[in-house]
Amino acid sequence: MKPSIHEAIRARRLALGLSQIEAARRSGIQQRQVSTFERGGDVTLSTLLKLAQALDVELLPVPREDTAKLESLLKAKRAPAPSTSPPSLLDRYQVKDDEEPSNG
Repeated sequence: MKPSIHEAIRARRLALGLSQIEAARRSGIQQRQVSTFERGGDVTLSTLLKLAQALDVELLPVPREDTAKLESLLKAKRAPAPSTSPPSLLDRYQVKDDEEPSNG
């Protein structure tokens, strides 16, 4: 089951480490409006847009028939990239045995 917009906005706020008061301050709305929305209540579209902007969230209208394609694309983009760990410090600065020391 996919999260509702209310849950997604709340999760984003928490991921950013913001309190409802901080999110409200950033968006220029009242804290009670943030609370109301996160609990599933109704807010105006302009309030939602302000909150989304403050949380760096893009709200996109997507036709229902394209929803499954978009979700599939987003899941594919989120798949973890193959792990390519950087070389260790030992590997990075290791002196090769076949090199002769310079006599200065």
